[in-house]
Amino acid sequence: MKNNQKELKRQNTILRKSNEELKTRQDFLTGINIENLDSLDKFKITPNYKHKNEAIAISIISDVHIEEPVIKSVVSNLNEYNLTIAAERVTRYFRRLIYMINQSRKAGYNVDVLVVGLLGDFISGYIHEELEEINQLTPTEASLVIQELLISGIRFLSEYGDLKQIIIPCVPGNHGRTTKRKRHSTGYKNSYEWLMYNNMKQIFDNIGGYENVKFIISESEFIYLPLFGYMNKFSHGDHFNYQGGIGGLEVPLKKWILRENVVVKTDMSWIAHWHQYIVLNKVRVNGSVIGYNSYARAYGFEPDVPKMQFQLLDKKKGFTLNNPIILTDW
Repeated sequence: MKNNQKELKRQNTILRKSNEELKTRQDFLTGINIENLDSLDKFKITPNYKHKNEAIAISIISDVHIEEPVIKSVVSNLNEYNLTIAAERVTRYFRRLIYMINQSRKAGYNVDVLVVGLLGDFISGYIHEELEEINQLTPTEASLVIQELLISGIRFLSEYGDLKQIIIPCVPGNHGRTTKRKRHSTGYKNSYEWLMYNNMKQIFDNIGGYENVKFIISESEFIYLPLFGYMNKFSHGDHFNYQGGIGGLEVPLKKWILRENVVVKTDMSWIAHWHQYIVLNKVRVNGSVIGYNSYARAYGFEPDVPKMQFQLLDKKKGFTLNNPIILTDW
């Protein structure tokens, strides 16, 4: 009997405290005018952009394969590509690149320097017999067409990007070679793209008014570029084999990064070739302008929209914001 009385007393105490808490909450809610919640300044978050962070914008464009068509029926209607679409996507890249830079500025970054890596495979060339059959242009014709598009895009960046410097590392791809097999020591001598890069550099050097544009053209397959104390390496990316299986490209990619760091320690590697947009700790892999095609289907890559890398390198915080530049319609 005594135990029952103690239990009832305990439950009454709990109920009383609970009623007091509910009354306190009700009084608080009653005193708030829901229509005037916006007037509660302590709940407002006002960003302070008075002190902007200095940052370098880094982007790469690659794997345009401008003269190689993609027929919808061959890739299960997942993509279509021809000369007209190629020109639209390249033009869209440069316009959206400026959009991304301006959005970064609105977010509080001071962006005066842009790095645009030209990482090869702008043409498909004749390295496979199949390409001789389907390509819409010869390698020399394709080189002239993509060269004009790139020149127009770089001029657009220089004139409308409000940039003090545009740095353009240039490395050839495997498709731009003039030989059937890849040559390591003389690859640059046998590349339509290496010739194109040098033509573009001469054009910008001679026309004047584009002193903020700086081309970096190497005879090596690799370009090393220090930015804010971070070592960046640019290459096409055809230096290791895709092994398939679990992990996909990431396993051989990570092994390659470890091997490369024995030669020159880098903080970030920028590569193309694989038609996949990948963001890892020490590497950025570019997507492709051509988009999903027979090559991607053959390797079992997941279908994806054509997109290019865009990265901010904060002077104090290192590599921060990474967003893809989508090349299809919004």
